[in-house]
Amino acid sequence: MRFTSLAFVGLSLPGILSGCGKQAGVESTVTQLEKAFQNSNTNADLQLAIAATKNQDFVTGIVALHHAKSIPGLTAEQLMAVEQANQSITTELTRRADAGDPQARADLQRIERTRSQ
Repeated sequence: MRFTSLAFVGLSLPGILSGCGKQAGVESTVTQLEKAFQNSNTNADLQLAIAATKNQDFVTGIVALHHAKSIPGLTAEQLMAVEQANQSITTELTRRADAGDPQARADLQRIERTRSQ
């Protein structure tokens, strides 16, 4: 389980550093993400992140959220919603991996590889 713990720390560090409090579930953070962007044009990365996460394609969701952080003109609220969604998805994947889900473990490894490129 050492990999899972290290992956969790590495993948969740941005959320921890941003000072987010209580962890919300994936569904509620996706709802918050949608609300944060409801009055602005969403780009393809954000739309992909939301759709992928709703379909539990967490790897695609995390990668798309990473790209969404570079949307020009993001407000603090929008950036916080992106970070919280990222944190929530990572936490859910880690929980599943710790419970023995081989797909979640593979997903965490894929995410780690994309972030190290």
